[in-house]
Amino acid sequence: MADLLTYDQEDDLVAEARATGRALCRVYRPARIAVVVGRGGDPARELRLEAIAADSAPVYRRPGGGGAVVLDPGNLVVALALPMPGLGNITGAFRLASDLVIDALAGCGVAGVAQRGVSDLALGDRKLGGSCLHRQRGMVHYSTTVLVEPDLTLLDRYLQHPPREPDYRAGRPHGAFVTTLRLAGCRTGLDDLASALAAHLGSRLPGSQS
Repeated sequence: MADLLTYDQEDDLVAEARATGRALCRVYRPARIAVVVGRGGDPARELRLEAIAADSAPVYRRPGGGGAVVLDPGNLVVALALPMPGLGNITGAFRLASDLVIDALAGCGVAGVAQRGVSDLALGDRKLGGSCLHRQRGMVHYSTTVLVEPDLTLLDRYLQHPPREPDYRAGRPHGAFVTTLRLAGCRTGLDDLASALAAHLGSRLPGSQS
């Protein structure tokens, strides 16, 4: 396929965090359906390219790693830009970012979310969000897609079974593996939830005054 588009929706957030030395967050709804492949991902192995082309869905490549994801306006993307010294300790950076998001979800009434696998957000044995991290010298850029009320049929339509999977997936197809906040009983509107998550995160970021 042609060269992938570059996913740059959070570049300005990272640039501001780098320039100011402040930890920053953003929570937003994707404007349209799109497919995003990780930095080292192989579209031919991860995507159903004919279906994507038939629907004219754009395909992006993000700077962080991880598997392919489908974005739609029923998701919330949570992005963190965290100034951190050095370049290593990816595991610690994932844990810090995941804990911030899990704590913010709990503050919005979504209890029981845990990090599973390398970086998934999960409720029980079901995946609620896929996460990625781009570690540069002095900066961590973390992003996770929280499934609120997405069109789950798009997962099987656009994504093949991933070439790598966490143990807790146990070979399950997409529909049996993921869950959503709506299925978990959360009734908060998407825009209200985005605002609440951003407020909780903002008060808990490293260096915040709260």
